[in-house]
Amino acid sequence: MGGFVSGLPMWSPMRSSIGVLPGPAAEAEYAYETWWNGARVLVYLPNDGGMRLVNAVGLDITDGYPDLTSPTGLFPPLQAVLDGEIITLDAAGRPSVERLQQRMSLHHPHAVAQAAAEFPARLVICDVLYLWQPVLHQPYTARRALLDDLPLNSDRVMVPAAWPAMAREAFRQARAEGFDGITAKRLSSPYLPGRRTRDWITIKHTTPIGDGAPEESG
Repeated sequence: MGGFVSGLPMWSPMRSSIGVLPGPAAEAEYAYETWWNGARVLVYLPNDGGMRLVNAVGLDITDGYPDLTSPTGLFPPLQAVLDGEIITLDAAGRPSVERLQQRMSLHHPHAVAQAAAEFPARLVICDVLYLWQPVLHQPYTARRALLDDLPLNSDRVMVPAAWPAMAREAFRQARAEGFDGITAKRLSSPYLPGRRTRDWITIKHTTPIGDGAPEESG
C-alpha cells in the first residue's frame, strides 16, 4: 500500500496466472469470467463526485479518458476502489486491442479528445477492493455479491457475467462471442494486491480444452 487518493489506500491489481481449465473434480471451486484483454485499471471513487483511473504500474491515466470522466455522474456516490479494465469496441461491438492501443499512445489533449469521440472507451468492472472500508480479505464470492449489488451498468460501465462451476460452457461461449479467453477465479480467494496467483487462471483460446493443473505465467 502506497499513497492515497482523497483518503483511499493505493494498491496494485491482483494478477492471474496463465493456465488450462480446471478439471472436472476442481471446476466447481471457481467462477468463470470473460477475459477482456483490455487495459487494467483500478478505479478510485472518493465520494466527492470525482474519479481517478490508475493503471497497473501506478500511473494516473485519468486525463487520457475524458469520455469516462466527463460529465460526472458515471458512478453513484461511493467511497470505493474497484478493479477493472478499459476497453474500446470495434464496429461489431467486440473489444478491439488495436483501437485501445491507439488511445493508450496518445497524450496531447486535442488528440485525446479526438480519439475519445472516434473510439469511445468502456469500463468493465470485475472486483471490489474497498467499499466504505477494505474488503480485500473477503472471499471472491462475497466481493462479487457486493459488486453485483452496485448500480453500475450503463452505456459506459458494465459488470460482466460470472459463471460458477461451468468451465467448459464458459470457455466455449466466450470463444463463440469472439473473446480471447476466460479467467477462472477461485471462489474462496481473497484479493491479493500486486500478486500473481494461481487462484486466478487465465485460459486463452489457443489453449486446448483439457484437464490438468494451471501453469504459472512468467
